[in-house]
Amino acid sequence: MSSAGKMRDRIRFDQRALDANQVRLGPWEEGFTVWAETTWLRGGEGVVAQRLEGKQPVAFSIRDSAQARMITTGFRAVDSRTQQVFDVTAASPSREPGFIDVLAVSGGAAG
Repeated sequence: MSSAGKMRDRIRFDQRALDANQVRLGPWEEGFTVWAETTWLRGGEGVVAQRLEGKQPVAFSIRDSAQARMITTGFRAVDSRTQQVFDVTAASPSREPGFIDVLAVSGGAAG
């Protein structure tokens, strides 16, 4: 999906703090920031359905790293420039070696 030259966006990945029971249900904690290539998804029946619900699916391609491999659906992504918040829906190795693709959706309950 990506090549390093197309990574023009700064995306921060946050996760919730541990609560009194050591469960990640506390307030959001700022995590790590990486360069990413952002692709707004347009096609497919599922994408159109999400858009009709006011949600916009997006894919972030980021470099593979120990931090990137920790990303789960318990994370949120924040565009460092616009402060737009995205709920992470999936993270998996990219077809291109050395990268991870993170699928997310804006307009969700990321608060």
